[in-house]
Amino acid sequence: MSIAGFDRRDLGMLWSLFKLTLTDRYLGSGLGLIWAVLSPLLLMGIFTFVFTFVFPGRLPGRDGPLSYVLWLLSGYGPWLAISEGLSASTTSVVGNAGIVKNIAFKSEVLPVVGALTGLLPLFVSFVVIAVLQIASGEVPHAALLSLPFTLFFGMLFISGLGLFLGALNVFVRDTQLALPNVLTLLLFASPIFYPLSAYPGGIGKILQFNPFYVIAASFRAPIIDGTLPPLWMLAYLAVIAIAVFLAGLTWFRRLKSFFDARL
Repeated sequence: MSIAGFDRRDLGMLWSLFKLTLTDRYLGSGLGLIWAVLSPLLLMGIFTFVFTFVFPGRLPGRDGPLSYVLWLLSGYGPWLAISEGLSASTTSVVGNAGIVKNIAFKSEVLPVVGALTGLLPLFVSFVVIAVLQIASGEVPHAALLSLPFTLFFGMLFISGLGLFLGALNVFVRDTQLALPNVLTLLLFASPIFYPLSAYPGGIGKILQFNPFYVIAASFRAPIIDGTLPPLWMLAYLAVIAIAVFLAGLTWFRRLKSFFDARL
């Protein structure tokens, strides 16, 4: 049985490459995989400090800095997954040129592997949130059962974008150089650090359809409010994730026959 051209052997290859990617990334460093935890912790710490003490943010109907910190981390954690996943996906083909040119396998698994690396900072953020909530006496909500749905389609969406960017980067190497700047713009153009109500006029109504915001909001609702995300939001995320993944996969497969000449 195959789905979108992937079978069980491809899943095995994906898992093997995922483990290899993690090992290679931290190979030679003194702390090794500990950096996978320290890096997101440092970033979360910096932004928490800035938006809690330097430019303190407040939420309607919520008092105290802890409420804002939990709200911020529940949105910034998914963003770290998006940023990390897209960055790794974009360089996945070029960075594994030797494997692509010398081993017969479906190279489209490489951007998917890159997207999955975003699970590490996401997991770290969830652990931090859980610790803070337990320390403050909050109890888990049944709405958390919706998180696997959001996680699956969020990763599918990132994989689709990664397939597009990974193939494009083979031919236009400026892609990987421009991506950090684009991600920074998207971060502050998305309602990650501020609620939709903070945006003037009808801008908030437009931004609610931003896929990056939809992913963050779909994580926030069950974690912070103990409620399910709006049904339209879950349906929208599923539809756009499937569409982007299939489009990215089609784009990648049309271009991959030309990879050898450019790697």
